[in-house]
Amino acid sequence: MSSIKVDEIDKIELSHKDWWQPKIDKKVYKQLCQRSDAKAWFHTILYFGVLFITGLIAIYSWGTWYAIPAFILYGSVYACSNARWHEYGHRTVFKSRKLNDFFYYISSFIAFFEPISWRWSHANHHSKTRHQDLDLEIADPRPTNLWILFFTEFFGYYRVKAEMIKIIKHSFRVFDSSKDPNKVLIYNLVPEKEINKMVWSSRVFLIIIILTILLSLALQSFLPILLIVTPQIYGGPILWILAFTQHAGLKLDSFDHRETTRTIILGPILGTFLYSNMQYHIEHHACPQIPFYNLPKFHNIIKDQLPRSNKGLIDAYTEIIPAIIKQSKDPKYEILKTIPV
Repeated sequence: MSSIKVDEIDKIELSHKDWWQPKIDKKVYKQLCQRSDAKAWFHTILYFGVLFITGLIAIYSWGTWYAIPAFILYGSVYACSNARWHEYGHRTVFKSRKLNDFFYYISSFIAFFEPISWRWSHANHHSKTRHQDLDLEIADPRPTNLWILFFTEFFGYYRVKAEMIKIIKHSFRVFDSSKDPNKVLIYNLVPEKEINKMVWSSRVFLIIIILTILLSLALQSFLPILLIVTPQIYGGPILWILAFTQHAGLKLDSFDHRETTRTIILGPILGTFLYSNMQYHIEHHACPQIPFYNLPKFHNIIKDQLPRSNKGLIDAYTEIIPAIIKQSKDPKYEILKTIPV
């Protein structure tokens, strides 16, 4: 275990007063923060319904050539559980804390994120967004490794591998440590009272994975593994394409989310359904209390205060790819956004 304690991490918390905040009427803001159970259930039933249907299609296509596109479709929907994990984790989807937490745990397993450690890691990401050595969720660390970013992480290989190793270690109460007293590890972010929860959730995840593998052996079929264990890998590319745009190539160590975070205008399938409106990422970081289904309205209210939003993924990657290539040679290079005065 690192010598940094949770209370010491709190001392280096970046004060909220330092961050840029959009100008918005307080009454309007409170309305935007209102959670709607009707909208929450609609999006929840829609996602898990489509996941179930695409899973059935994949099962019935097994043994035919149709299985290839069927499993790619299922895996893509499965991998985008990442967006649900994220939203339920913020507890802004349902009015009920219990419902948010119930679906958070389900989505955490599907997204392959141990729920306790990642809740604290993501809270840390919001309070220290793209501040080096503090934010553990920087997807494009400098100097940039092009092979890792554009291939191995394209399929989520390193993330899934790292999470699997972490889950196994935590199941046996083995926690990573660092000789560097200034290095923050994910274990350091979890309060002492939450450690047992993290251990037991890791054990539950590990048991489910082991039982799935044993079922595959018993049936002499890869089907259970393809349905439960590996979709985050073969379905990972669509998630990577959507999620990597959040901060890629942008400024580090800034207190202005408009410099470190990117908003993209996407359609209802990629944006609203698969990505739960996280394409409005500046808006989400500026005001994470606003439910994802209210972010389009929030965007329209404050868009004059934001840099130009990218019009779709092609526009975004036309900006991102050259920048990432430059950063592989020059770690100090950054995309500089034009901020409205």
